[in-house]
Amino acid sequence: MAIHLLGIRHHGPGSCRNVLNYLQELQPDLILVEGPAEAEALLACVENPQMTPRVALLAYQPDEPQNAVFYPFAEFSPEWQAMRYAVQNRIPFRFFDLPLIYSLALRAQKTSEQETETTAEVAEAGDPFDWLAHAAGFTDGESWWETMIEHRQEPADIFQAVQEAVTALREELPGHTSPRDLIREAWMRKMIRAAQKENFERIVVVCGAWHVPALDDMPKVKDDNELLKGLPKVKVECTWIPWTYDRLAFRSGYGAGIESPGWYHYLWHHPEDDGTLWVSRIASLLRQKNMDISVAHVIETVRLAQVTAALRDLPYPSLNEYNEAVTTVMGFGDDILLQIIKEELIISNRLGSVPDDVPKVPLLVDVEKIQKRLRVPFTAEIKELILDLRKPNDLERSIFFHRLQLLGIDWTILGRIDGKGTFKEKWTLYHKPEQIIQIIERAIWGNTVMEATQKYLLKQMGIECIYVVGTVKEQGAHAWNIVKCDDKYYQMDVTFGDPIFQENETGETLPHDLVNYEYLCCTDEEIFTDHQQDDFVPYPVCDSNDLEY
Repeated sequence: MAIHLLGIRHHGPGSCRNVLNYLQELQPDLILVEGPAEAEALLACVENPQMTPRVALLAYQPDEPQNAVFYPFAEFSPEWQAMRYAVQNRIPFRFFDLPLIYSLALRAQKTSEQETETTAEVAEAGDPFDWLAHAAGFTDGESWWETMIEHRQEPADIFQAVQEAVTALREELPGHTSPRDLIREAWMRKMIRAAQKENFERIVVVCGAWHVPALDDMPKVKDDNELLKGLPKVKVECTWIPWTYDRLAFRSGYGAGIESPGWYHYLWHHPEDDGTLWVSRIASLLRQKNMDISVAHVIETVRLAQVTAALRDLPYPSLNEYNEAVTTVMGFGDDILLQIIKEELIISNRLGSVPDDVPKVPLLVDVEKIQKRLRVPFTAEIKELILDLRKPNDLERSIFFHRLQLLGIDWTILGRIDGKGTFKEKWTLYHKPEQIIQIIERAIWGNTVMEATQKYLLKQMGIECIYVVGTVKEQGAHAWNIVKCDDKYYQMDVTFGDPIFQENETGETLPHDLVNYEYLCCTDEEIFTDHQQDDFVPYPVCDSNDLEY
């Protein structure tokens, strides 16, 4: 029985390719990957044609949705390729990190003063790979890892080399590992021991490079059990959500982020390119910006990058060399061009997609349904819309955007419009994955945007609202509300006179300017002419018409 420890960076084409090659050569009978066990139920989605990484596993505490964590994946994430390999080859696969029922509970738990200080010390220590970088003549750990690992031509024994390097680092920096990581590593060792007892012959472990020494040098079982004793627990739910390259970058605040996801995307898909394709894409982008870039510029830029790499004793140019060559040849020494290239190519913000049938709260399903009907989907780029409220579709968009704003979902921002007319609105749409959390938080107020907005506003105003289930003549099942104002109860069905709502329900086209509110704060007697409440709930009597519209 052999345990093969593959230490990786969570997002890197070189690490990813090395892992995939190792798996194909070894053909393991069990793959363990750093990730939460609760997500294993979602593993089948990896092979769904609708699943397009950039995606993330979203895990959250249902009764406290803001206590949430994301696990992002790109095509060049080693964990993603390990998942795909396992699913495609029907090989047993397990996430072996500390389960989220404990991890999120620890996250929510108020940390002690000692743990807070320890965490702060770890953060101040910076990237431990900076030590290796400085010893090798690099400016930082990021550039060292990219050159020595991601761009390495001969990957033989690369994982053994990474293990030896990180072992030396952990011996020199014993305080760099946080208390939470020590607990995680104890759980990882527990899972490895459990797998060993099941008589697997070739077990591959894919995890962050920093954890490898802790998984190779196993302490006593008793010591690990002591670390894991008495961990708090919470209920957890998981799903897949779309992600973006912008959120995969360091600048987003993502702890395991990378500097250049768009560049890594290019390296993953075009490993044999000598730089011509990359520089040609830069030239094409600059031409779109009305800049005069010729084929000669492309040729000279590629040559300069290759010569610079040779002078620096590099196997081939990194992004640094290409950026310097672009500045020299195309920018005539001015690096202003790099700002354009960074956003469009080096970051290359793109939005992934997930299958329609992944677990979702009903409110999110309704949001996506409305987005599809109104043709305003989530996009990676910032989008501006000018709405003409005289047009039915634009009016519906405006209502939808305003409702999201009332719910505190910050996808849409209302701007100012110049002019005297009141029939136009300017909206800016900017999607961030955290908005999914906001939708989940508001899901307790209703299964649809309309219902959630109504109940949320009523709660904010201190108005009691009761959900009523029943039927309507010639329509069938229907739902409406009873509200309490000034210690009196009133019947309220705000959708009954809404032509847009009725169109969606019946498919019948109605004039949008014919809106009536027949049942706005009315009595039982009035609404019972065509509404019938189900009798299994004792609803309060509504006999006042003091506030009737």
